[in-house]
Amino acid sequence: MIQGPPRALDVLFVGILPPHPGGGAISGGELVLGLVGRGHAVRALAPITEEAARAGDVFARRHPELALTRFSVSRFHCGPITPASEAYRRREEEEQVHRRVESLLEERRPDVIFVGRETYAASVAPIAARWRLPFVLRLPGSVSLGVLQGQCPPELASSILDGFRAASALVSPGRHLAELVRARGIDPVAVIPTAVDLDQFAPQPKDGRLLHALGIPPGAVVIAHVSNLKAVKRPLDLVRSAVEALRREERLIYLVVGDGSLRPRMERTCREAGIHDRFRFVGWVDYPEMPRYLNLADVLVMPSESEALARVYVETQACGRALLASDIPAAREVIVDGESGLLFRPGDIADLTAKALRLAAAPELRAEIGRTARARIGGHGLDRAVAAYERVLRGVVQRPPAA
Repeated sequence: MIQGPPRALDVLFVGILPPHPGGGAISGGELVLGLVGRGHAVRALAPITEEAARAGDVFARRHPELALTRFSVSRFHCGPITPASEAYRRREEEEQVHRRVESLLEERRPDVIFVGRETYAASVAPIAARWRLPFVLRLPGSVSLGVLQGQCPPELASSILDGFRAASALVSPGRHLAELVRARGIDPVAVIPTAVDLDQFAPQPKDGRLLHALGIPPGAVVIAHVSNLKAVKRPLDLVRSAVEALRREERLIYLVVGDGSLRPRMERTCREAGIHDRFRFVGWVDYPEMPRYLNLADVLVMPSESEALARVYVETQACGRALLASDIPAAREVIVDGESGLLFRPGDIADLTAKALRLAAAPELRAEIGRTARARIGGHGLDRAVAAYERVLRGVVQRPPAA
């Protein structure tokens, strides 16, 4: 008997989506749209601030194919590592998420709930159990690492881990994070690496008009950093390194893309050191513009003390740019030191500076690293990741229900 193609899934996504800043929201958006593109019926529930809603919810307008329900939050909480305050969580997770998920289930029963934020799992778990629905939890990384590394309050960590245990399956963007979860006796955990659109993020010449708009002179060596400028990203290490690097190499210009709590201190430190004119702080940029900015970089520096598997790692490598990252487990998953990037000792400003200067002085080395990185990044392609998530979702739907 010839079987037809497997039927489409009905999926309810509960998580963060753009304009929520940061990689977790971008990844969530790409995955749900990828599932829609593969013929599945996807409804999504995600927070938005009143300010972003007044601006017109660009993501919803661009993607009418996604049935998107929003709920209002006072601000976007980005972490990383430490979840939001108890009052914020009570309003967002216990009141808004719980109430809205119940309402969406009453409208139409899905096959599976796909949770795209760790802290939502505890709210979704009892609802999924009551409705006898499987749910898959994606671990974007920052809060998961905070919980697993003992950096969250014990009571909160216990609640989040209970949500992990209740999930039908978990998905980690990196092997090291999956190992930390399994060490807590929690399984099954699938590893689906952080994905990148290899057509959108591809090697391109530097955009002359963008260089001019940013006041970056011809012949400058651009050292870039992209993050939410939180403490765990260690963006101040970049400034401290620049103080010494600029004494030894005057061609350097530092490009900082993103925003966060440490930006004012970064800018103040630059002014105090007399190097503010060598920095370009551009804030958040519209995500479709990110390839233009990454392709301006000669070197992309990520000094993070902890990552799950940062999007900017794979985006930089897809653009064929030289990635210089702190030697942490996440970076070692995508960098072979000296081949597809360079690693430096975390928190070691002298080592960061020496390796940044080494790359700045060696265009041939940068080009070779970029070519190697681009050639090896195919396993992180977005289509492959969406197909892998589809298999995980189908797997829990087809699994016999627990007695």
